[in-house]
Amino acid sequence: MAARKSSYRPRTRNAVILVDYTNVFGVISERIDNDQPDAVVLDLVTSLKRHVSEHLNLRPVRTLAFANLPPGTMRGHRATGAWLAQGIEPHLCYARSRDEAAAIELAMEAMKLSAEMGPGTAFVVLSGNQWFVPLVQRLFRSGHFVLMATLESPSAQDDLPADCQDLYLSADFLLGGPGRKLDLASDQDEDSEGESQRPTETVAITDTAVLKTLGIIESYFGQYEEIYLTPLLRKLSEIIDDPDEEPKVLINDLEQVGAVWLEKRRGFPHNYTVLLMNMEHPDVAEIKESSLTDSDEYASYDDDHEDQSEANDDYYDDSDGNYDDDDDEYPSD
Repeated sequence: MAARKSSYRPRTRNAVILVDYTNVFGVISERIDNDQPDAVVLDLVTSLKRHVSEHLNLRPVRTLAFANLPPGTMRGHRATGAWLAQGIEPHLCYARSRDEAAAIELAMEAMKLSAEMGPGTAFVVLSGNQWFVPLVQRLFRSGHFVLMATLESPSAQDDLPADCQDLYLSADFLLGGPGRKLDLASDQDEDSEGESQRPTETVAITDTAVLKTLGIIESYFGQYEEIYLTPLLRKLSEIIDDPDEEPKVLINDLEQVGAVWLEKRRGFPHNYTVLLMNMEHPDVAEIKESSLTDSDEYASYDDDHEDQSEANDDYYDDSDGNYDDDDDEYPSD
């Protein structure tokens, strides 16, 4: 069936991003060897905005940063100047760096915006190791979509009340690019060394089923930089009608030829895996190019365009698909 070019887009909702800048800055400064932690924080905020837009189908309309930065200092002027250049609204509190003034100001502003903008607005909060449980609960109970992104996430489900356990996201993966090695956790897991990284060698795809699988991935998920493995495997299971073609094996074959690679992500309450396409592989490049013009071989993703967006609302909960990082059934090299 030929791909249909339509103007259809899934409904998006506006989102407000609130950054506990003082706390994020403190965690990054303590955990990494970098003489420009402010720049790292800004990169983190930029990555979060991209993630919210591309993977959660939210439209960031305002980004507010809260910090204990005395406005009269040169450092305060430099930081706020960088924020303004990126469209971030500064909210400065005259307080010591370890004071909770910025966090309190963030919570108060969030409740004010909640009343002004109504339940149709989503709230995304970024912090280092502050969990803002009362704020998350209040926003969620008021009908908002809420995502609490933290660099140091709760380690167990019972660390949080039951009504907000699924609203937390580990933000570590937002730092760096594909094949990232930066890990802010003080006790980095040994199994992170086994994460798949960008392929260094590529081989042309000769198997028709494997090539078709690559086309299906591009048709349904090609608009995403990172593709969550669980909804991808589910979609392949729906489309592929040959009982001899196992989606997991097909993905493994794509890995073997260097067309894709997998990376593990830390999430709460479940870790998860994403697939990334290697743009340097000739078959990937050819399919990407053809998808921009005409893709007659594969079904249009328009009919199921919301599959990934809906899955992303709970993408860090892989319990229904059992394809998380601890899935021993997934083939490995």
